[in-house]
Amino acid sequence: MEQKDIMLIVVAIVICVVICVLSPYIASGDPDGLEKSAEDSGLAEDFSIEEINGIPDAAFPDYAFASDPDSQPLQIVALVIGVLVTLVLGFGVAYIVKK
Repeated sequence: MEQKDIMLIVVAIVICVVICVLSPYIASGDPDGLEKSAEDSGLAEDFSIEEINGIPDAAFPDYAFASDPDSQPLQIVALVIGVLVTLVLGFGVAYIVKK
């Protein structure tokens, strides 16, 4: 891998982390999209899919830790972990496909 490719990857990761850090502070408190559709259809906020199908709950529901879902620093940690896991999986798949 060339030096400029490595630098591009590093800059992209830094941008992802900056977005993760800023997201809890600039995100709207009003639900939209999928969450708004769920509310409009009458699904309760505490509704969980595992009650129906036996599927386990998400590791970070609503991008937060279950112990303190309103803590913005914990939301940032959950977002950063999600980004890093996604990047590692993406690089892993790319590496396997390249071989």
